[in-house]
Parts: sequence; C-alpha cells; structure tokens
Amino acid sequence: MTTADSAHAAAPSAQRLRRFLSELQSADESATGAVACREACTSLGFSKAMFSWVRDASWAPKYVHVGEGIRDEFDELLSAVDGTAVPLLRAPREADLIRHRRPYVLGRNAYHREAYRPLIDLSDPAAYAAAPIVADGRTVATLHVDRNRDEITDEDVRLLLLAARISGTVIAARNNRRRVRRVGQELAALVDDIVHPTLASRPQTYFAEETHPGSRADEHTRGSTVELTEREDEVLRLLATGASNQQIADRLFISDGTVKCHVRRIFRKIGVSSRAQAAAFHREVRTATAAR
Repeated sequence: MTTADSAHAAAPSAQRLRRFLSELQSADESATGAVACREACTSLGFSKAMFSWVRDASWAPKYVHVGEGIRDEFDELLSAVDGTAVPLLRAPREADLIRHRRPYVLGRNAYHREAYRPLIDLSDPAAYAAAPIVADGRTVATLHVDRNRDEITDEDVRLLLLAARISGTVIAARNNRRRVRRVGQELAALVDDIVHPTLASRPQTYFAEETHPGSRADEHTRGSTVELTEREDEVLRLLATGASNQQIADRLFISDGTVKCHVRRIFRKIGVSSRAQAAAFHREVRTATAAR
C-alpha cells in the first residue's frame, strides 16, 4: 500500500464522502463524470476510476482518472477512454450491471471470462469493482474503480456504492432543476401568449389582404424596431432555413414545447402569421442590415 493509500485509509469514511459530494455539487454539469472519477481517486483513495454514460443499448466509457504516482504508466488507457459507445452485447458484465443494477467485483483470475478486455487489458489492475449510477428510476451511468496492487475490500465496495448513490442524486437534482426551468419558460410564454395573442389568433388576420401599398418599406421599418431576445433570434434564424420545431429543439438543446412558445412570441413581435412570412421577414431584415 502506498503512502497516499495509507493516508486515505486513515481518514474517516464520512469525511471522504463529504468531500466527494462537495466537489460533485460544485462542478459544472458537463464535468460531472470527470469530477466523479477524480474524487474517487483523490477523496476515496482508489488507484483508477472510470465514469461511463448509458445510452439505450450501449455503454460509453467517457472519463478516466489515474491516481498520482502511476499516471505515466497508463497513457494508452487515458487515450482509449473517449466516449465511444460499446454495445452491451459486447460487454455482458456491464449489461448485467445496467439492467439489473447489480454491482460487482472482479479479481485478476476472472478477467479472461467476464471483463471487457479492450479496457481491462490496458488498465491491468489487481482487482476492480463497478456500480450503477441511478437517476430518475433508471441507470444513467456507471462508475468503475480499481486497486492497482491490492484486492478490493468490503469497505471499498461500500464507498463505491455510496459514491454511485451520491452521483445519481446529484444528476437527478440537476435534471429536476432543468425540467423546472423548462416548465417555467413554457408557462411564462403561455401566459404571454394569452395576454398578447399572436397575429394568427386574431380574427381580422383571416380577412386581411396579403399585400398593401408600401408594405416592403413597412417591413424595413418594422425590422429595425423589433427587439428579439438572443434565443428568439436563434430560433428565427433556424426557422428561416426551413428547420422544423423538433430540429430547432435538437440544435438548441431545448424541448419542442419551448420552441413552439418561442415561435408564437416571435410571430407576435414581428407581426406575422406563418413560418413562410417569418422566414421572409428574416431575409428582409438580413438584407437591410447588410445594405447599411
């Protein structure tokens, strides 16, 4: 056992887990997996740790951290873990872990039968363990840890399970906050649409003439005074390319309902009643802006 391992063993488990939680909570959402790996080594004392996302019928190892003192020995492992999805049919142990949420421990003598060889051959630990990370009632990720020279103990397994549970709770909390924000945006847009109905919802729209004298000049004047938010401008720009609501949602990482709310507000602000008119308005404004 190294000096670092001895220091971790001496620190109370609760103290180490509190640090793991604190670091995970303070991390950016995009860094959750990387921080979980780092703290599994620095706070909990494992030699190496790997965080993988679960996507449908695949398992995608995304982040790996190697403890101090042995980092130079595992450059190939660090390069190999890049988020590439692995079909669960090729990783039966991980499939069982994900589907049945059963953690496991493997010693070196079982690697040839059950481990995912492309990675375990690069890691080559004395023993390793894995646990599912569950959020919102499903397995969303996995956390693998290992000991480079020592066996995995019962205390190691306990720490791993608690770390996985902490990770799942943090991920679920962030998912919930994102849902609340999205629902809040959709409700705000709905109220705004009720208070300020779109042109398409006004009866006179159906009887209005398509063109009016001087309408092109009015478009230029209107374009210079309309104030869209940054997100509304992004939605209008994509809408003008012919993108559907779902395509816009995928591009901007928002829900289809949020896109619909943005489209209604854009229609109201620029005074149009169809996507074709909105696209024409965007082209008019862009042309006028370029001519200035």
